[in-house]
Amino acid sequence: MTGDAHLDGPSLQRFLGHVEADRGGTVTQFRPIAGGYSRLSALAEVRWADGSQESFVLRADPPPQSGVFDSDRDAEWRLLRALEGRLPVRTPTPRWYDATGEYFGAKCLIVDFFQGRPLFEFAQSPDQLPWATEVFIDTFCQAHRTPLDILPPQLERPASWESYIDDLVGLVSRLDGAVADSNPFLHYVAAVLREHRPPPVPLALVHGDAQPTNILVPEQGPVLLIDWEFGRIGDPREDLGFYSYLPVPPNLYGADPQAFLARYRERSGFTEEQVNSDTVSYFYILGHARLLGQQIEAADALTRGRPRGVMATYLISSISVTTQKFLEIARRLAS
Repeated sequence: MTGDAHLDGPSLQRFLGHVEADRGGTVTQFRPIAGGYSRLSALAEVRWADGSQESFVLRADPPPQSGVFDSDRDAEWRLLRALEGRLPVRTPTPRWYDATGEYFGAKCLIVDFFQGRPLFEFAQSPDQLPWATEVFIDTFCQAHRTPLDILPPQLERPASWESYIDDLVGLVSRLDGAVADSNPFLHYVAAVLREHRPPPVPLALVHGDAQPTNILVPEQGPVLLIDWEFGRIGDPREDLGFYSYLPVPPNLYGADPQAFLARYRERSGFTEEQVNSDTVSYFYILGHARLLGQQIEAADALTRGRPRGVMATYLISSISVTTQKFLEIARRLAS
């Protein structure tokens, strides 16, 4: 990989000449699109020699040390290929992968474009909020029921639920280990988590970025669940916890937590002891632990004169809000 990402039409044209030399593809349109905080994304239209046209979405790594969040394109590509056509909910259809960055200057995966509106847009209408909540819950319940044996063998498989939770709690305790300023309260939070572990549930496929913007709704047919860069095997309640306090209104969980949890229990088969407001709060901490660690490292790099992109500055305030929420939840669990 060159470290100089060039996600553009000419690069895609050269790449298509390599992977689809016999089809005579011509890139007719190419434009960057919003791709979250961590990846470079673009939408492209291609006309083939037989007159057919297709649209694709490209996702590439940003230049090294320029982003806040880290994830693995190799792992995401393997996961997308394993999930293709295997779930009740749709996932992006993988087409090609520049695994070395030879053509785009960075690892880049290409998937079929999907015509749909983000579920978040529907949730803006009060009359559609209950329906959007049901779609959100049902979509992630379907993802959580993915048979683990279809997942890539390279995907890390925890030895047990207990060891997995122990590792995540240990991560919370170590969050400040690599930065200049220490946050002793994180050790207190970890101690509370160890003392108040919830009842176990079976390990499952966790999406890792559960929010309505990652569900695309077509005019008809099943929805599409996108952005699998943080997909892993873990506790499915991590997805509930991750989303529960996301400060982007309307929050489908916050609108009616008890109704939200009742439907999730109905769809998942979990008991009220396993899924309730306390367990969701517990997994808010564990669901954010990895990302908070990366945010802290990016903010620390900024203070040392090594900025990691514009989002690093913005996320300093997010770190404060998240850590305060950690402490609030720990105190409530302890009491």
